[in-house]
Amino acid sequence: MPQSAGLATESLPAATCPAKKDAYAAAASPESETKLAAGDERAPLVRTTRISTTTIKLYRLTIFVRIAIFVLFFKWRITYAARAISSTDAGGIGMSKAATFWTASIAGELWFAFMWVLDQLPKTMPVRRAVDVTALDDDTLLPAMDVFVTTADPDKEPPLATANTVLSILAAGYPAGKVTCYVSDDAGAEVTRGAVVEAARFAALWVPFCRKHGVEPRNPEVYFNGGEGGGGGGKARVVARGSYKGRAWPELVRDRRRVRREYEEMRLRIDALQAANARRRRRGAADDHAGVVQVLIDSAGSAPQLGVADGSKLIDLASVDVRLPALVYVCREKRRGRAHHRKAGAMNALLRASAMLSNAPFILNLDCDHYVNNSQALRAGICFMIERRGGGGGGAEDAGDVAFVQFPQRFDGVDPGDRYANHNRVFFDCTELGLDGLQGPIYVGTGCLFRRVALYGVDPPRWRSPGGGVAADPAKFGESAPFLASVRAEQSHSRDDGDAIAEASALVSCAYEDGTAWGRDVGWVYGTVTEDVATGFCMHRRGWRSAYYAAAPDAFRGTAPINLADRLHQVLRWAAGSLEIFFSRNNALLAGGRRRLHPLQRAAYLNTTVYPFTSLFLIAYCLFPAIPLIAGGGGWNAAPTPTYVAFLAALMVTLAAVAVLETRWSGIALGEWWRNEQFWMVSATSAYLAAVAQVALKVATGKEISFKLTSKHLASSATPVAGKDRQYAELYAVRWTALMAPTAAALAVNVASMAAAGGGGRWWWWDAPSAAAAAALPVAFNVWVVVHLYPFALGLMGRRSKAVRPILFLFAVVAYLAVRFLCLLLQFHTA
Repeated sequence: MPQSAGLATESLPAATCPAKKDAYAAAASPESETKLAAGDERAPLVRTTRISTTTIKLYRLTIFVRIAIFVLFFKWRITYAARAISSTDAGGIGMSKAATFWTASIAGELWFAFMWVLDQLPKTMPVRRAVDVTALDDDTLLPAMDVFVTTADPDKEPPLATANTVLSILAAGYPAGKVTCYVSDDAGAEVTRGAVVEAARFAALWVPFCRKHGVEPRNPEVYFNGGEGGGGGGKARVVARGSYKGRAWPELVRDRRRVRREYEEMRLRIDALQAANARRRRRGAADDHAGVVQVLIDSAGSAPQLGVADGSKLIDLASVDVRLPALVYVCREKRRGRAHHRKAGAMNALLRASAMLSNAPFILNLDCDHYVNNSQALRAGICFMIERRGGGGGGAEDAGDVAFVQFPQRFDGVDPGDRYANHNRVFFDCTELGLDGLQGPIYVGTGCLFRRVALYGVDPPRWRSPGGGVAADPAKFGESAPFLASVRAEQSHSRDDGDAIAEASALVSCAYEDGTAWGRDVGWVYGTVTEDVATGFCMHRRGWRSAYYAAAPDAFRGTAPINLADRLHQVLRWAAGSLEIFFSRNNALLAGGRRRLHPLQRAAYLNTTVYPFTSLFLIAYCLFPAIPLIAGGGGWNAAPTPTYVAFLAALMVTLAAVAVLETRWSGIALGEWWRNEQFWMVSATSAYLAAVAQVALKVATGKEISFKLTSKHLASSATPVAGKDRQYAELYAVRWTALMAPTAAALAVNVASMAAAGGGGRWWWWDAPSAAAAAALPVAFNVWVVVHLYPFALGLMGRRSKAVRPILFLFAVVAYLAVRFLCLLLQFHTA
């Protein structure tokens, strides 16, 4: 695309929103909240509508039709299996073998059906929500907000990414005097602290620049160096002069060039810090270090502070509010031999420290690589918290019952085909959307706005005793008198004096939680690496609700692992954490709150915690073509009956109908749904299986599971991208991990099965080449498995260069010859 003449040598990202006025106040009073809540009934902040189209009605009907087919199928299947076992000619061992195969097969089919029902039923009552952010133009009505940013390893989570996330928060479209950003550095790394300090310095220029010109997004790395690809991976977006909505077009061109130069210098300083850090032995995440609470930017006042016209300044900030939100660096204390509870422990330390300095009633949780992509996202989330009227036919809902608002996770830098389903559209745009019509979506770790009192383990208003507030029990919250006073406080306060900082430092000590309810009834839940799901479940079973909101443009965007090995390790961590919840006191099947937790919400949580068990049955099915050879047939060489084929056809047709209808009402592309199904198969035959083994070992021995932190890479803008292969180099990198072995075996067995069928050998359900009808179904099953594992095969191929193709051909030949040799051995043995 040709550049505009006004752009000189740079292309400009689109600036889509004008600079807002900056008449900010320090805190929202109860009177102002009451005024907002009692406002015009015809203009609610949040409008909720149930999806009640013909598509969703057909979707529900098809689900119940498929459940009815399941019932009829299993009734026939069990009866047929009993007759087949009793009529086995071999008797004795042969009958026992047949009974074992039939039992395993039916058990697997029952489990698949059960999991499908658990997955589908909670999605039958979806709602959509629309937010009127313009109703919050009066900044005096907005409450204070704390933003938590967590990082744990500067090698896998680049400090530059953390700095950009912090800058996007400080520049968000929310009153500067009402936002405090807390950065948790769990590694206690000097390079991370240095990067945050650099961000604090650059913010004095970046934040007023964003306000002056209304730029979007407000992550400088993405704004200057990337479009959709992010991190320097995509083309910069070019905007025509007529679409610019800030001040003066020439002034934007000049200011942007100067701010970009300052950003590149900041980036070079952070790179130098990282290089110096690499030259010395960095302390690991578990090394001893003291707790640190350092205020880098003091809290802003309530009155606007306009810049001055000074020719020595880089840009003209006259009539621009130059105040910055507060910024605090936090590093909790760590000592060898103490349990630190991973991210949950860091979040709870932030929860206590923030209570001493700002004590905002609402908390936004972001990972270090998830930046604010939509400057109005914070205002949109607050709409759900202070809205007190039913919205547009959604029924009367009290926003005081909303514990958290979950935004969907969106990612930059993912390959166009999304080979490994990083976007996870089916979960966010279908499952979470469906749960929003029940008690609310599941909390998924980042991009979530919380109500502080809900994190303190308090019941929601409808279940709270009249006049009951937060009971600040020292046995529950700890012995700190200032912290207990902050728990009882109904309004936020802002303190950055020496006493408050000293008390906050004491609250992040590793011994403070001893003998308290932290991690059990207060704060983020311990005992699992998926503390997000467990924490959300505890809130829902107390009676809290949650809300789901997909903003446009996306509220937050992050970095996803696009390498197969990293993606599988990420899925392994999630799956193992889910199983840890299942074997804990937060088991969705047995936990209390029966009157407060919606039955379908409980089913959704049960599905979330038991889904890895599917791998035990699925891997057996995928490896099943080898079982008749090893077992010597055992009565499995009979052709499928017409009744079985009819049931199978009905189940597959209804499954396809459910999928099509699901994509219609949720807005997901059919290709995205199919990519999700493919990667589900890859995950279930690899990471899920490993998770089951690891958690079984933990349950048996009590030994904690160790996990690898997912790497978050940020491309260098200094190195220009040259071509698709360079842009997605991580996608094509082949990094072998033991997680791939079961999936590779399943792929090889099914490819070999098709090869053996084509060769006319004795295989699976047929005895002769003439039995084409009997062979069609098993070959179709082989094709079904191989097609699902296609993304995994691409991952093994890497760049699919000429050097890889002979290896693949050799692999296919060896697999075929091995199967044929096994056939000959078994035929010789049974002759």
